[in-house]
Amino acid sequence: MKLLLIIYGSITQVSGGYLYDREVTAYLRAHGISVDVLGLRRLRYPVCRLNALRPRLRRLFRRASGYDALVVDELTFPSLCDLAARRRLEAASLIVLVHHLAVSEQSPPLPRALAARLERRLLSAADMVMVNSRTTAASVRALLDTGRRIVICPPGSDSFVLPPADKGEPGGTKNGASGAVGSRAPRLLLTGNIIPRKGHHLLLQQLAGLKELSWELRLVGRASHRRYLRRLGRLIREQGLEKRVVFTGEISMGALAREYADADIFVFPSSYEGFGISVAEAIRCGLPCVAFGSGALPEWVGEGLLVPAGDTQAFRNRLEELIRDPARREAAARTSRCLAAGLQTWEQTGRCFLGGLETLLGRSA
Repeated sequence: MKLLLIIYGSITQVSGGYLYDREVTAYLRAHGISVDVLGLRRLRYPVCRLNALRPRLRRLFRRASGYDALVVDELTFPSLCDLAARRRLEAASLIVLVHHLAVSEQSPPLPRALAARLERRLLSAADMVMVNSRTTAASVRALLDTGRRIVICPPGSDSFVLPPADKGEPGGTKNGASGAVGSRAPRLLLTGNIIPRKGHHLLLQQLAGLKELSWELRLVGRASHRRYLRRLGRLIREQGLEKRVVFTGEISMGALAREYADADIFVFPSSYEGFGISVAEAIRCGLPCVAFGSGALPEWVGEGLLVPAGDTQAFRNRLEELIRDPARREAAARTSRCLAAGLQTWEQTGRCFLGGLETLLGRSA
């Protein structure tokens, strides 16, 4: 079996979606599947549609290419939707991999309507749609309004696992009665690309009202939205938080594991997640968490770690409780450790993905 995965940029990028792509690719290769990766240049719309003029791409969608299937990351929909819609029968099977739909994000009406039209065009051409959650599957069905074959393969969260001993004292918490960690303040951690949907500005606004408390915040992720990064910088300066907030930028998986190990509270103010791999990683690491119950998170996180979607006051209240009270942090950490036992591994994700391929193509590896 031979596949071509089409993405934007490099598969080595550090984000949940690209981690999913890497882990699935590695699993398939380890089980005898040949997987090539084609990275397209990410350009702004409508210039990105020039990608469709590349001769190799046109050939892939028009004739037999030696590949059994093209696996298209849905993120590339502005570049590939027209080629997919005009795909010919002799071309390889088309699988669209959806982490979440752009139409599911909060955006102005016109861009949202355009995203819906282009995403529908790509998905309608697919022979199979692979998704990461029931929530994402429902959004695909709503957009297509069809019984198209959809396979749900949730992501793993075991890229790294911290043993309980790494989380500090025998109770599984790093925090003593004072609420501090040794001689330092409780450390808050937020991971993910620095883009408006992830809600960094909402977090900073809530923390600005908690300056009388002792805390420090580390923001881990690629600053892929420069205007938004400048906005956050202004907010930090206006609120006098320069000495309490650290941007690490994009870091390696090893460095990310150390960030989780050193953190005391994981914060996640995202407005929408098709799954939420960062939250799953934090839970597997036994961290107390506070997150909005948005997108797919209520599907698998359950009660105890989420506040109502968009309720910034509830988010702030929960965050204040965790910063002030080591006992509440320990209770939330216990909730995370209980949830961790039910999280999926990347081995299971790869097995699910391979099963979908075999069903579609009518063959085994």
